[in-house]
Amino acid sequence: MHKKMRIKVFLLVLFGCGMICIFLSGILTLPALSPVRSEQQGPPGGDIVFRVRDAKNQTPLGGVAYYIDDTFAGVSDNDGIFVLHQGLYPIGNVMFRAARQGYRDRISQVDLSEISSLELDFEESALHPVLVNGPSDKKIDIVFMPSDTAFNGTTRTKITYTGYPGGEEQFAADVNQFINRTFLASPTALFTNASDTGTYPDKFNFYYYWDGQTFGDAFDGCAGTIPERYWEEVTFSDLTILLYPKYYGRYLDPASQPIGCTNANGLGNMYLKIAADQYSLGIHETGHGLYGLMDTYCGNTYYRENDPNPNIWSTEEKCRADAVARSRDPDHCRRISDDSPGSCQKEFWRWDPDPDIMNEAYYGKFGSASSDRIQGILERY
Repeated sequence: MHKKMRIKVFLLVLFGCGMICIFLSGILTLPALSPVRSEQQGPPGGDIVFRVRDAKNQTPLGGVAYYIDDTFAGVSDNDGIFVLHQGLYPIGNVMFRAARQGYRDRISQVDLSEISSLELDFEESALHPVLVNGPSDKKIDIVFMPSDTAFNGTTRTKITYTGYPGGEEQFAADVNQFINRTFLASPTALFTNASDTGTYPDKFNFYYYWDGQTFGDAFDGCAGTIPERYWEEVTFSDLTILLYPKYYGRYLDPASQPIGCTNANGLGNMYLKIAADQYSLGIHETGHGLYGLMDTYCGNTYYRENDPNPNIWSTEEKCRADAVARSRDPDHCRRISDDSPGSCQKEFWRWDPDPDIMNEAYYGKFGSASSDRIQGILERY
């Protein structure tokens, strides 16, 4: 099976915010699918005719791109036909892939020396591109998944909808608004030192998942749950954002369900949940989910010195030494604690000035320490 190789960020479970905590050939990587119609034996090295149809209505599909061992081979015509001519392909077993926007990739091991024709059915994909900046193996892929639940923090009750309120049109609008207010916001609104982040928005591809039947549950556990069907189809996501419409009432205490939460679920299955209208909190949670940033507030959350390029340190000495090494003022190092003496104090130190979004969650920016870590992650792609 064809697999992508990339660097991923692995985290332990993180609770953010006060326990709140077209290069379309590359956008899908699915389990190998065997041809569904016919394979006819032919002379080794002869022409091979590929025919592809829409699985639902059996009409021919033009514009299907074909790849052999990840090398582009050609595109089907309006009749759904593509001819791979003799002498233009390797003899023997190859990784064969066919891809078209709006449909699931077809991937299979094929012995090209044994066939003269191949017929394929294409199933519609639930994955919809929003903004694609390049091949998926060279970008950070963000996928939005709809939730059919919300929560009222005041009454501490879960709200269950029939699907996502407003349907796909509203979900797509919420996704676009969320992207524009978070990932694509002005660097000066996101970072204390905006020049340190380079071409930040260009690092991402954005998609949303919608088939009208598959929904996550944002309030089944801290970060919610996402159906296995989603993970089987979306194997390439760096971060899945489970988006629910709105948090009702007020978050009062840990007895209420959290508004936002990030969960590490192994390589490729990182996800978080967030309300569609919680943009600053969404930035805070992506700080966890994408970059492994630690909370800098004092509370019931998780702390560790997140080397390399940490945004918190396990000793004051380490914080000061790192500050000196990076030409920062070491006197800005301070212990993670509440303002009121004796109420909360942790054995970790932070540097970023307030308002630090990893401390405040609902406002602020990524400071220099957080920016250094973010830039280090972005450079890996």
